[in-house]
Amino acid sequence: MTARVPTVQVVMAVYDPQPRHLAEQIASLAAQSGVLLRLHAVIADLRSGKLVQRAVRDAGIEAELHLPPRALNAVAAFAFGLEAALGKAGKGDFFALCDQDDRWHADKLERSIEALRATPGCHLVHTDARLVDAEGALIAPSLFARENRAPASGLRRLLYRNNVTGMTAVFTSDVATHALPFPQQAGLFYYHDLWIGLIAAAKGPVRVLRRATVDYRQHGGNAVGCTTGRSAQRFPSRAWLRHRFASFSLACYLAKSLVLRADQIAMSEPAAFDRRRMRCLRPYLRHYGPGFAFFGDAIGYALRGYRELADHAMSQGVVKAGRLVWAARRMLRLDLSNRLKEFDDLGYSMAPGAVPRGGGSGIGPAAAGRAWQAYADPRMTPRWRPRAVPARPAGCTVLIPTLNPTEIFAGVATALQLGISLAERGCPVRFIATDLPVLSAHASRNFIGERITPGLRDSALGRIEIQCGVTADEIGFAPTEMIIATAWWTAHVAQTVLAQPGMQTSRFHYLIQDYEPNFYAWGTEFAAAMQSYAMPCIPIFNTTLLRDYFTALGHRFGAAPALAFRPSIDIGRYAGLDRLEARRKRRIAIYGRPEVPRNMFPVCIEALAAFAKSQRLTPESAEIVSVGLAHDPIQLPGGLEVQSLGKLSMDEYPVFLTTVDLGLSLMYSPHPSHLPLEMAAAGVRVVTNSFGPKDLSRFSPLIRSTDPEPTALARALAAAWSEAGTPVPPGARQIDLSPLGQSLEDVAAALLPAAAAASGSRRVA
Repeated sequence: MTARVPTVQVVMAVYDPQPRHLAEQIASLAAQSGVLLRLHAVIADLRSGKLVQRAVRDAGIEAELHLPPRALNAVAAFAFGLEAALGKAGKGDFFALCDQDDRWHADKLERSIEALRATPGCHLVHTDARLVDAEGALIAPSLFARENRAPASGLRRLLYRNNVTGMTAVFTSDVATHALPFPQQAGLFYYHDLWIGLIAAAKGPVRVLRRATVDYRQHGGNAVGCTTGRSAQRFPSRAWLRHRFASFSLACYLAKSLVLRADQIAMSEPAAFDRRRMRCLRPYLRHYGPGFAFFGDAIGYALRGYRELADHAMSQGVVKAGRLVWAARRMLRLDLSNRLKEFDDLGYSMAPGAVPRGGGSGIGPAAAGRAWQAYADPRMTPRWRPRAVPARPAGCTVLIPTLNPTEIFAGVATALQLGISLAERGCPVRFIATDLPVLSAHASRNFIGERITPGLRDSALGRIEIQCGVTADEIGFAPTEMIIATAWWTAHVAQTVLAQPGMQTSRFHYLIQDYEPNFYAWGTEFAAAMQSYAMPCIPIFNTTLLRDYFTALGHRFGAAPALAFRPSIDIGRYAGLDRLEARRKRRIAIYGRPEVPRNMFPVCIEALAAFAKSQRLTPESAEIVSVGLAHDPIQLPGGLEVQSLGKLSMDEYPVFLTTVDLGLSLMYSPHPSHLPLEMAAAGVRVVTNSFGPKDLSRFSPLIRSTDPEPTALARALAAAWSEAGTPVPPGARQIDLSPLGQSLEDVAAALLPAAAAASGSRRVA
């Protein structure tokens, strides 16, 4: 009896591909022997569908194209494609992941499936790869040898450093099914192949073939690329600690996610995972464990010559043990010591009525002297030595507090996008992280690359440079460098750089996104923020409202000709949402950020309580939810309770707005919060506060703007509540933001003459 030819569902993620590389890859898929191949191409950039269609037509194969609702990164694209492929797959089909620019050897799938079938309990096979350059010329015959990979693929081994390369792997439908959905992440901290490898390793042995089955193309646009895995940070620097702490936290997150996934699936498929294989995850799961297993692994890897693996295992042991030491020290030093001192001081206050001063008595800990630097704000001076370098090509340097994806929100994201827009227009751009060490330059570059306009990614990314200002000893600047400060303390850094001998630029550009002195009580930080507005600078304001506020306060640089940009809100996206009206009770949503003073959370809750009492609301007639930052439930009159949803993802948030009838969002600041505008565009009646020239009610009849005090807000909520069941006025959701300023892209275009002057080039356009 002839065995059935195996079917392989191949998922390819396509994002801004190089046409020749894509054609070569698809031709190599068409040449696969011994299998029936079905290609699923995810058009992750939303625009390369015709290019894929032409390539598959030329190769003589068929492909199913999948268009996601928005542009996706590599991990999200493969998750989207796997889900689509599972819907088309038959029983016993195999799965493979395919990059858009490699070349598969003709027997790749056939050999992998033979190995998979020959290994009892195996659910995934992966192989070695040859490294080739953009033209296909050989760089190295073995990826394993180049990266000094250990062949074992146990769970803890994978969490030290992944050795399963996705484009070489073939796995069963069980792995594909149980891997979805991938655990959430903000940015790209792990890749799909690591998670799929963990799922497979928790089921049974993972087989590795030491022969190359793929030509792995290395070029400037690689999503990952070949890496040695060595850390650039010096031990035991702050940057090293942050990097290793983040790596350990990611490993813990994936280990716990894997156990939770196994527990969830076990309810319907008890034998889906091998619990014995998962015992090695205990060091990640034990709350009080010292992590001795990590040190044992490190010794074993070192003895076998795997230095990088030993380094990773050792660092995870250091973090795990350091976690206990850190907690114990804080408990003893910050609690026991302080409580003992508090007791002694109470006694001294009774008799003799004074606390001992001066040198230590020999009893208890003596206070050590502090260096003067402990009182200076480290953010206001460069952590590196700035130096004018005449030979350096001039461009634009953006001083930005952080470049780590999980720390990029709001104002930092806006500053990042301004630099990206300049790079898209031909300007060389350098981002310098001033406050926090760069944990992973690769993750940061990938995060930036995802925000570049499709079609411009390779060229723009080639103009972008990333530097860590925390770990660098010295950073050079062209004498005519164009510098953009993005917060008041980076303005002080910019002034220090421009004061260096040899610098020929007298003013920096200043991205002003709020009236920052108001973030502080009168004192050092207030004064330093105010001082930044007197520096020689060219301002770029976050909205005309903020510009007008500066002008009203007498800041002369805030006059009308100064650049101002409007909020980067996709109004069409929210206005196009269909409302979910058929619900038993109405929903009220508030912007809940208790830790952020300008969002006035106490005023928000007080206004809600007065509103609920005046309208006699009950849990049967309304529900109240809070989005923003997680907090405890809050009891309101009438038995109502405010339930916190915390931060919603960018996918969840628009859908959530379709379920909201009434919104309350406060921002005691001259520049507008995005939330009231997004809510109104989604058809929500929303109450917010006025501030100086800010009155958002002029943008939509769905917005009510009133004084930021509880009584006025409660009255506005009551008025909006009475209208919440009536139809939305025509055109109320189509909000014109142009009165708030130019688009960020237009502002970048307006900066180009200055960038061209800095570089002495006319090619910036």
